[in-house]
Amino acid sequence: MVEQRSLAELLPTVADYTLELDFEEFIQGERPMVLRGLLATDDDDHTAVAERYVDRAVRSQSSKGQMAYGSIDVVPEWDEHRVFRPVPDAGAVAYLALDVYEDGGPDFYLDACRRQFEYFHEDAPRTEDGGLSHHIDGVELWIDAIYMMCPFMARYGRITDTPEAIDEALDQILVHADRLRDPHSDLYRHIWRETPNSFPDGSLWLRGNGWFAAGLLDTLRYVPDDHPDRDRVEELLVDHLESMAGYQDRSGFWHHLIDDPSMYLETSGTLQYAYAFAEAVERDLLDDDYLEHAERAVGAAKTVVTDDGAVQRNAAMPGGPEAPQAVNLYGQGWFLIAGTRLLDSDVDA
Repeated sequence: MVEQRSLAELLPTVADYTLELDFEEFIQGERPMVLRGLLATDDDDHTAVAERYVDRAVRSQSSKGQMAYGSIDVVPEWDEHRVFRPVPDAGAVAYLALDVYEDGGPDFYLDACRRQFEYFHEDAPRTEDGGLSHHIDGVELWIDAIYMMCPFMARYGRITDTPEAIDEALDQILVHADRLRDPHSDLYRHIWRETPNSFPDGSLWLRGNGWFAAGLLDTLRYVPDDHPDRDRVEELLVDHLESMAGYQDRSGFWHHLIDDPSMYLETSGTLQYAYAFAEAVERDLLDDDYLEHAERAVGAAKTVVTDDGAVQRNAAMPGGPEAPQAVNLYGQGWFLIAGTRLLDSDVDA
């Protein structure tokens, strides 16, 4: 039997492979995850690469305040949303700009984040009940948006003492949860469309649910204990993670569509839940027994890393039922994020 490599051995290999990728070949929505992964390694060379991309996003902020280079992303032809202009994705870049700012970055980064928050809070298209639309060409709520924008708004609110930013972050979580939650499973649908009232994609997509879990955890980090909506958001998170625990495959992975065992076992979402279960246990939101799910998840993900550091078996952008498997920035980034997180917990599955 070949001995499985440890996380401590794998993380530098995955990082090196990642740095050899041409980030320009990937849709921009993927980049924040790999940049966050590089920052998580706390390696000076990795940090320098990530900060260069963050600086580019800040300096090319649109006139409306949107980061993420202000371009239009083209989605592969197997997805019905052929071209869209995403609204929330810029928040994931702005979150990293706050990372750099708090680590001694320039003051104009904070001003850029102010403009990004003001775009979300004042100018971005919304549903009738206040949910920020995923893109400007038709009003829809996507589960991804919770991760992309809510942690940024809460963190910005904490840094700048702007309570309405924290309120907006929690409002968005609650509106999205109301529209996308499946009450029978405490899992979340991918896309809800306001007009006509429908689900263009009602699947229980793994990485989408991972965005929900990680997004709630990262948002709650910056929410005061006495905020009136905090208990409700924690309740949504705990109910969701308890449900997800029951869907984990015996291999340690989760399926690309969570409730469909005929679908392939998917890596990036599995890594999101390695992160989520480890975080929830450490914050006493879940009992220690739930750490086993994180250990099994990262142990499974280690089995699909090639000798040169490619993390395989990830759903291609933008996810959903038809997504083929790929090596992409989501897999690379989440391996670095979750792997580093588990090592910090003295876990090496």
